[in-house]
Amino acid sequence: MPTLDALIGSAPARLRRTGQVPGEGDRQVVGVWPADPANTPARERGWRDVLAVLEPEQEQAPDVGALAQAGAAALAVGEPAPPGILAAAARHRLPVLLADKDMCTVPRLAQLLADREAAAGRRAQELLESAKQLSTAPGSAAGVLRWLARMTGGQAVLLAPHRPAPPLSGGLRLPADRIAALTDGTTQAAAADVGAWTVRLYALGPAAPHHVLAVARAREAGWPQPATEAVTMAEVLLSSWLRLRAAVDGERAPIRSSVLQMLMAGQVLAARRAAHPLGMSPAVLGADGEVRVYVVGGRAAHRDTLVSACHYHLGDEGLVVGCPVDEDQVIIVATPDAPTEALLRDLVTRREGFRLGASRPVPLEGVAEAHGEATRALAAAGTHADRFAVFTPDVELVRILPPAAAARWAAALLAPLDTWPHARRAEWLDGMRMWLAYGPIGAARLAGYHRNTARQRAEAVGRLLGLDLARLADRIRLDLALRIAALDGPAPGPAQGPVPDLGELLAGDGPRRWAEEYLGRLDGDLLPTVLTWIESGQHTPSAAARLGVHPKTVAARVRRAEAQVRQPLVPHPEARGATPESANGVSGVHDLALAAHITRALSLG
Repeated sequence: MPTLDALIGSAPARLRRTGQVPGEGDRQVVGVWPADPANTPARERGWRDVLAVLEPEQEQAPDVGALAQAGAAALAVGEPAPPGILAAAARHRLPVLLADKDMCTVPRLAQLLADREAAAGRRAQELLESAKQLSTAPGSAAGVLRWLARMTGGQAVLLAPHRPAPPLSGGLRLPADRIAALTDGTTQAAAADVGAWTVRLYALGPAAPHHVLAVARAREAGWPQPATEAVTMAEVLLSSWLRLRAAVDGERAPIRSSVLQMLMAGQVLAARRAAHPLGMSPAVLGADGEVRVYVVGGRAAHRDTLVSACHYHLGDEGLVVGCPVDEDQVIIVATPDAPTEALLRDLVTRREGFRLGASRPVPLEGVAEAHGEATRALAAAGTHADRFAVFTPDVELVRILPPAAAARWAAALLAPLDTWPHARRAEWLDGMRMWLAYGPIGAARLAGYHRNTARQRAEAVGRLLGLDLARLADRIRLDLALRIAALDGPAPGPAQGPVPDLGELLAGDGPRRWAEEYLGRLDGDLLPTVLTWIESGQHTPSAAARLGVHPKTVAARVRRAEAQVRQPLVPHPEARGATPESANGVSGVHDLALAAHITRALSLG
C-alpha cells in the first residue's frame, strides 16, 4: 500500500505535509473517506489507515481527536488550513496533508491513491515477468536485477560470495568491508554514502556465505517509497530463489558424490547415465576430450562454504564434490578450456590458508590418476606464493626399474590372484589401490561400499598374497607391484626367467640415482625427522619422543617435507594414530621409504 509520502510524491506541486512527527510519512494509506464523524468508513477496521478528507464544502468540523484515536492515516485539508484544525491535529499527533482546493476532494484523492496502487501492480507484474527467467543457473537473476535498476533509477547487482564486485558505472566502488561483514553473516543489512551515490546492501541466502544485494541511487535523489518498495520486492524474490537453489544443490550433492565415485572407479558410462537425466555437469561428462582435476585444500569448517562458492561460479562447467576421504578438501573435475583455473585461483587467493593443486589434462577414464596428481600438486602448493601448483611429473621409480625383471617380480607377487575371473581380479586390485592410498574408510567412500567391505577385501587379498598389510614394508611391496602392473604396454624381454627379490630389483645405478635425487630435496633436519617418523609407524608423538622435540615440531617438519617431495605424507584424519589399521593413511610415504631403503638409510625388512 502507498504511504503518505508516496501519495505526496504523486502530486508534489499540489500536496504537502505539515507535521514533523517522526515516521508519519511512512504511514500506509488504504483508502480515502470524508472526515465526517457520523459517517464511519464501511470497512471492518473503520478509520484505521484511512485518509480523512475535510472537503471545502463540509460545514461540520471533524472530531480530530476521534479520528486520531480511531487510527486514521492523516487528515487532508484544503489550503489555507483553519488554525484550529492544525492545532487540534498537532495536539493529537494526527498528520495533516495540505492540498489545493481542487485536489482536496474525496474523488480526486481516491483516484490518486488508485493510480499509485495500479502503478505498484504494474511493477509487480513486470517483476514476475522477469522472475520467469530464474532457474538454478547463476546468471538467471539478471532480469530481476535489470528490473530493480529500472525501478530505482540507479544500479543493482547481486554479489556472489568470495568474488570481486563487477564494475559499476559512475566510478562507484562498493564498500568492501561492509560486503565482507554481510557475506560472513555478521550483519544483515548496511548502507553507505560513496561519492555521489547512496548504497544499500542486503545479505541474502539461507546461510553464510551470503550473497549480497547492492542497490545504488544518486545521493540527492533520496529513497522515495517506490524505490524502497521495489528493493523489498526484489529482496524477497531473490531470497526465495537462493533458498531454492541451495535446496536443489543440497539434494544433488549425494548424486555428484556418486558420479565422482564412478569416475574414480573408471565407470565413465555409468557416471554419464547417472548424471544425464539431471543435466548435471554436461560440459565434463559429455566431453570426448580431456579433463583436469583440481583439489582445493583448506579447513574443514570452511568446506561447505568452498563447495557452495565453487559450484555457484562453475555451474555446469565443473563437477564439484567435497572430498569423500578428507574433510579439508574439495575436488573439482572440469574441462581444461573452462575458466575453472582462474576462478579457483581467485577464490584461493581471497581465503587465507587455502591451497590449490591441479592435475595434467587426462581422459575422463583417468580421473583417479588425475586426482592423485592434483593431491601431489596440493602438497607442493604450500611453498608457492600464490598457493597454487600444477602437477609436474617426476621420474617414477617403476619406470627406471629393469622392465622384464620388474614385470616378473610383480607378476610373481600377484600370481595367487591369477585364478580369479578377470573382472573380479581387476575390481579388487583397483580397490586395493584406493585402500593403499586412502585407507579402509577412504577407499570405501570413494568406491561406494561399506568400510567393513573394504577392510575384509584387503585382509583377504593380504592372506592370499602372503602379506601382512599391517606392516609398512608389505604395503609398499603390494603398492610397488600394483604400480608396475599398471604400466602401459607389455614388458619387453622374456616372460620367463628368474624372479628377483626386492633387493635385487632395486639394485643398480638407476634406482640409486633416483633415490639420491629424491632424498636430496629434504634439507637440514627434515630427512632425519621423517625417517624417524616412518620408523615410529608415522606416529608423531612417538617420533617426537625419540627426537627429543615437541610433537608440533615433528608435524611442522613433516608438512615441510611434503612440499619438498611434492607428495602428501600425513595420513588423513580417519587414519591417524599408532594402530596398524590407522597407519594406512596415504601412500605418499611409500616412495620416501623406498628411497631411504635403496640408500640404506632405512630397512624395509
